[in-house]
Amino acid sequence: MSHPHDVWTATVYGPGPEPAVIGSGVLVDEWRVLTCDHVVARHRAAPAGLEVAFRKAGVVPTLRVRVARVSEATPEADVAVLDLVEPVRVPPAPLLCPEPANLLGDRWWAFGFPKGFPRGNAADGRVGEVLADGCVRLNTESRYGVEQGFSGTGLWSQRYRAVVGLVGQVQVGGPHRGDADAVTLHRADLALPEAKLAVLAGWRVDDADEVAHAAWGWTLTDDHDAAAHWDPRGRGVIQGDERGFRFQGRRAALSEIVMWLAVPPGAGRPLLVTGSPGSGKSAVLGRLVTTADARYRQQVPDDGQVAAPVGAIACAVHLKGKTVMDAANEIARAAALRLPQRPDEVAPALYRWLAARPRRRFTVVLDALDEAFTPAEARAVITELILPVARTCAEVGAQVLVGTRRYDHGGRLLDVFGDGVDLIDLDEPRYFDRADLVAYALATLQLRGQERSGNPYNDAARARPVADRIAELAQGNFLVAGLVARRHGLHDLRPVDPDRLHFPPDVGAALRDYLARLTDAGLAWVDAAMTTLAYAQAPGMPLHLWQTALGGTGVQVAPADLAAFATGSAANFLIDASTTGDEPTYRLFHQALNDTLQDTPDRRARQRAITTALITHGQHHGWVDVHPYLLRALPIHASGAGIVDQLLTDDAYVLQADVPRLLSVADHAVTALGRDRARLLRLTPSAADAAPGQRAELFSITAALEHLAPVSPGRHSIRYRARWAATKPRAEYAILEGHTGRLYGVCGVSVSGRSLLASASGDGTVRLWDPVTGQHEQTLKARAGSVNGVCGVSVGGRSLLASACADGTVRLWDVATGQHERTLEGHRGSVNGVCGVSVGGRSLLASACADGTVRLWDVATGQHERSLEGHT
Repeated sequence: MSHPHDVWTATVYGPGPEPAVIGSGVLVDEWRVLTCDHVVARHRAAPAGLEVAFRKAGVVPTLRVRVARVSEATPEADVAVLDLVEPVRVPPAPLLCPEPANLLGDRWWAFGFPKGFPRGNAADGRVGEVLADGCVRLNTESRYGVEQGFSGTGLWSQRYRAVVGLVGQVQVGGPHRGDADAVTLHRADLALPEAKLAVLAGWRVDDADEVAHAAWGWTLTDDHDAAAHWDPRGRGVIQGDERGFRFQGRRAALSEIVMWLAVPPGAGRPLLVTGSPGSGKSAVLGRLVTTADARYRQQVPDDGQVAAPVGAIACAVHLKGKTVMDAANEIARAAALRLPQRPDEVAPALYRWLAARPRRRFTVVLDALDEAFTPAEARAVITELILPVARTCAEVGAQVLVGTRRYDHGGRLLDVFGDGVDLIDLDEPRYFDRADLVAYALATLQLRGQERSGNPYNDAARARPVADRIAELAQGNFLVAGLVARRHGLHDLRPVDPDRLHFPPDVGAALRDYLARLTDAGLAWVDAAMTTLAYAQAPGMPLHLWQTALGGTGVQVAPADLAAFATGSAANFLIDASTTGDEPTYRLFHQALNDTLQDTPDRRARQRAITTALITHGQHHGWVDVHPYLLRALPIHASGAGIVDQLLTDDAYVLQADVPRLLSVADHAVTALGRDRARLLRLTPSAADAAPGQRAELFSITAALEHLAPVSPGRHSIRYRARWAATKPRAEYAILEGHTGRLYGVCGVSVSGRSLLASASGDGTVRLWDPVTGQHEQTLKARAGSVNGVCGVSVGGRSLLASACADGTVRLWDVATGQHERTLEGHRGSVNGVCGVSVGGRSLLASACADGTVRLWDVATGQHERSLEGHT
């Protein structure tokens, strides 16, 4: 599992001439450390000798601070707060206070300072049980268990990505040596209300100020996409470390959205911001997200631009490269809900949470929908998250704002929303003011915030005519205007004559012209480097993998030269640099740039060269210690290159890979072994969250049952391996799990060009599935007893689904949106089956009832046509 950068972990020392470690703690704000009461109880009366040290903060000499006070003892929980004599300039721990039951089964990690490990040690495992008094049991699975010296340290939740408790009493002997219990922050907050831990966690809003009321468990400061996306887009620059504010205008669109934010959610219609590439969709949303955050708002100049109300955004998700489960987890974390097993769990859980907190607002912003991990994932985000949250939760205060292009590689995205959506199209004349584009071109010509000495455009009188000409030729495209203005601002020694300035209003031409200038400057490899980077998946490619991929295309560049280019002013307008873990990652900042550079006749060959180089790199390092980018992004690279089989048949990779992402492309396998391996993955769904050794164990069972080639565990230790099974292989392609009642019918249905499967169940629901990936897409809740059958029907080019219900009704659904269309009533018993039939060019629906009748319905009008009787 991945570990946090826990600079907030504290070592607690007792008094004495040679202070000894008595436990651990966690920094919750600059003045306070949280630890277990039993660690410091005997020093409460005389705390002056206590010290805490932050030995993982990377500071030399080690930061040590004396304790001024220990909080009063409480019989309710084994927790104590240490007040420090001076503030600590170390980032505090991210906190969340979910209820103990919501942690059951989650993976945990902790770092402490036990005897025999003077520099500390880590342990991890799963939460095995909910105990009394707000505690949970920690089952240890790591090589080293929990020991004395861990007490008081933070309990890190892998799924919540936050500290959710404190390691408490340790099991020091017996068969469960190394296990422990932990007191949850939910309990700690109840026991120490004056510590306001829930307010720090953003969990219980009743004690929070106005800003925390709106933001709850999410703040832009803690969002990992803030520096790479929201902040630079909101300022009109490319990278988070680039200075200056160049955002201009978009007053009409921003004013309309701000008004939408101010009024109570109405009919449950999401608001979409769309437009052509370069029209400024992300800039508009970035402006709203950053100005709604209290800390970021303080940095925004008072320049008369439209801003969002502080606290208006509860959660912002940058969807580039993400799956529907990634988005579902981010929304759940923002409200501190139990992290979902399936995306469709978010809307009902959020509804219950908001219903218990009247007059609260929860606005979710999702940007770059068209850049999700795959087109299928983008559509799943719409049908399983956006529409259910917007429609189900509007009455309790939730609303959804989305930024997207009209199309992605899967077709027209807007059609998936249906008619139940409000639209702001930035390409419409009413949302465009030419003065905004002139102002943006002027700011970029002057490199505002990153001014260049000798730039002829520092003189506004000289720069304004050029900016005006750029805006005229760009024809409303901010990306083109920025590329052209940036090139002139960086390289011109004297102002260009506006009358002699010409360029097409095309992103591709502007980019090629920009790169040609760099090539002419002696950087002959720049075009190849940028084209290679165009294939990078979110959140970006680390430098050493970029160099590896570039080498795969036959271009060798020294790491220092590549790093200098990536961080220099010449590439600053093109490359988005962010930090993932301890290493910077790089990608092109705009999808339109990727599209332009990938649009070449040798696209498949180039992608294959890049992918082969990355696979070779991973195999050389054994896949165990490779950068997470390879485990997460290689499936998309391999799919584009047509070599998915190389990943599926690499045992070491399969044991380490992100299984859902690998499965999303596994249907592209062409070899017999590759298809068998894809089948193995589909039939072992529990392996997705398992550690490599456990994954090998689970695969061995499926392989024996299905007579498939086994996966070698390699150097991973395993507890068992299935050798054989006396069974016949199953014929199923995949296992679809989720219904809680019997299944009574299935049918195929087409949604936006995709073939889905609908299933009817006695649990009162119809579920839609992607048969390629086995992923659940959407749940239609009939609330009419058992659903006994389903069939697809088409009306006026729309795909509808009919469900036969035990309450005597037939219900029609819009499959694209999940919206209930109408109910057909008239039967006097349970409806047991439905099917579509064409009569004289009309689409009719036949329904079979337990009363012995068949009824025919006009699907378009919902009118009953006739009854067919005769069955006994």
